[in-house]
Amino acid sequence: MIGRPLRLAVASIAGTLLLVAGMGARPASAMPIFAKAYGVQCSVCHTLVPALNAYGRYVQRTGYASLNRDVLKTVDPIWIGEQINGDSAGGVNANQPTYTNSIGNLAIHAAGYLAPNWTYHVQQWLISSDQTGGTLDTAWVTYNNLFHRDGHLFMGKIEAPGPSPFSQWFDLSPIATPEITVGEHAYQLDGNRWGAKLGYTHKSINAEAGWLLSGNGWPGSADFDTVPGTDKTFQWKLADARADQPLEFGAYGSSGSYIVSTGDVDRYTSLAGYLQRDPQSHGVPGVLAMYQVANDTNPGLDLNGNQLPAARSRAMSAEIYEPVFQGNAVIGLRDEYTDDGLGNVLHYGNVDFAFNVPGLQYLHGYVEAGLGAHSASPNGGPDWRYTLWWSTPIGN
Repeated sequence: MIGRPLRLAVASIAGTLLLVAGMGARPASAMPIFAKAYGVQCSVCHTLVPALNAYGRYVQRTGYASLNRDVLKTVDPIWIGEQINGDSAGGVNANQPTYTNSIGNLAIHAAGYLAPNWTYHVQQWLISSDQTGGTLDTAWVTYNNLFHRDGHLFMGKIEAPGPSPFSQWFDLSPIATPEITVGEHAYQLDGNRWGAKLGYTHKSINAEAGWLLSGNGWPGSADFDTVPGTDKTFQWKLADARADQPLEFGAYGSSGSYIVSTGDVDRYTSLAGYLQRDPQSHGVPGVLAMYQVANDTNPGLDLNGNQLPAARSRAMSAEIYEPVFQGNAVIGLRDEYTDDGLGNVLHYGNVDFAFNVPGLQYLHGYVEAGLGAHSASPNGGPDWRYTLWWSTPIGN
């Protein structure tokens, strides 16, 4: 079903040499410049790009300050790319899926050290969904000389405190739990948003706390509006997470305010526990699981304009994933549900297959069958999605 689009994608890359890596609308990104600087394969930090293993998660939460500045100085800090994707949910004709395809998802990235105690990461879409003028995804600087260099202060458009798969995962569908919608309030617990967070990483302790505002582009950096849709959140994470151990577990939560359509404020809180265990070489698959409860005092209005009552929501996501083909591919099975506390219970599911393209270090493919509430197809699906993603460093 997806062979022809994939063949066209490969031919397009080979024929033009102008398409280069990016994640399109996806917030995740690998760091090919780090692999190039150290002369290693992406598997040092990733189970399969972009999903991070324990060491990769450590590099992420230290704001890259755990890497050697002198080594990173040996390469240019910029890489660029192109994502080609398709989705059968783009249209349905005679009960058969009809693909929408997009080849215009071009991004530019930069990451590394600004100074001995300062690191940074910027990701800007140049083209998104075949439209020019894509949005800013990431733009942060981090001061790393706090608490004997175990403390890291992130400022800018940052990743929210939470489990690493919120921003770095191989599934094409986002994880439903941190994005549950309660009335008018769509949670953004996994989103990149403007603000600041303080992270502390020492041995097995990983603690993060941050204040988050808008998730918009550059204008969102000064978004303190009191118009409907404005969301201001205090968010935190506390975890047992070692760089040399496959098991990570902990909790994350939030307390915030969201302005609904009436101009009133929905004050909300959330609390969740999570566990992630990397797959093991002796045939034990990886596991990712989380359970979240949340409270909204004022979810806003329903579709008929009636005031919704206060709601207590629940959400769960669980996935098992297993590397295959000597670690050059991974298959994942995910099951989820959300209950918004207002009578809407949704069940989600997807099967994902991600793979490295043989002979091309920075080229990766992803295929997903989405079921249940993810699906726009008749009778609940499946929907089919694919992505071909090539990321490459530039310069010396």
